[in-house]
Amino acid sequence: MTQTNVEGVSFASISAALEGVDRSRLTLVPLFTGDGGVFTAHLVVWPPNSGSQACLHEDFAEAAHIVAGSIVDEDGTEHRAGELWLRPAHHVHHPRSGAEGAQLVLWRVNVPAP
Repeated sequence: MTQTNVEGVSFASISAALEGVDRSRLTLVPLFTGDGGVFTAHLVVWPPNSGSQACLHEDFAEAAHIVAGSIVDEDGTEHRAGELWLRPAHHVHHPRSGAEGAQLVLWRVNVPAP
């Protein structure tokens, strides 16, 4: 799985994308990697009102099942506990946690080249 730098946007791994988040209050737990890295899952717990760096994934889609709290998209749309948040490959995004923070299972799945 790779991420790419695009002028004017900062891209990084999951942990680097959360730069600026108070790490003493952030939980990021790798749950598993399947099929040689084609499929990964992480448990992510964000403190309230924490943002992330913008990121773009060239060859994998990302989905999160929000377990508690909420995450807010760059357009202001709030996704609450029980919802599935999806970001396709090649989509710049920079979500943040809502007022009560967020707990989610983050799934990444490789997308074959067109």
